[in-house]
Amino acid sequence: MKAICIIGSPKPNGSTACVTDKIIEGMKRNNINVKKYVLGEMNINYCKGCMKCYKTKKCIQNDDMNIIINDLIQADIVVIASPSYWGDVTGQLKVFFDRSTPLSDTNGDTIIPKGKIGVSVAVRTGSRIEENMHLIHTIEHYYGHLGIKPVKRFTVEGVQVKEDFEQKEQKVKEAFELGMNILENITQK
Repeated sequence: MKAICIIGSPKPNGSTACVTDKIIEGMKRNNINVKKYVLGEMNINYCKGCMKCYKTKKCIQNDDMNIIINDLIQADIVVIASPSYWGDVTGQLKVFFDRSTPLSDTNGDTIIPKGKIGVSVAVRTGSRIEENMHLIHTIEHYYGHLGIKPVKRFTVEGVQVKEDFEQKEQKVKEAFELGMNILENITQK
């Protein structure tokens, strides 16, 4: 069983990475092979809007997006996490979504193999969950265009730095258990 975790944060050791790492810890307990990418550390160019991928199902650019795409195609489980930046996903994650156009069903069928499940994660400093739900819906919209079935959501509010999350014992436990129990969702496809 393979999973890919895409962290839409510019920080490899920030609060969103900390939340995702707890989910990964749970998945690894079930011997799930996990690949993790922090988009802020990747070399991913902006979409050029050339639309050549509509016909070829491949982007004309050659950058780190190709690495992620290969692992995304092979994964059974997809976890996408983003902190809230001005009430939305980060710019890095938006660029990733844009560059996924060759994979999507925008012009024909998706090239992503059927049967994948998705987990959506949102982290924010403020206390209202509504902003995080916007991020969750954005991630699930992406899943919809790739034929990935969203099965779990995880939001945490009141978290600016990873220490804020680590102090929320119940949320830490929930994140770990989400990872531990993700295989239950595989059999429910």
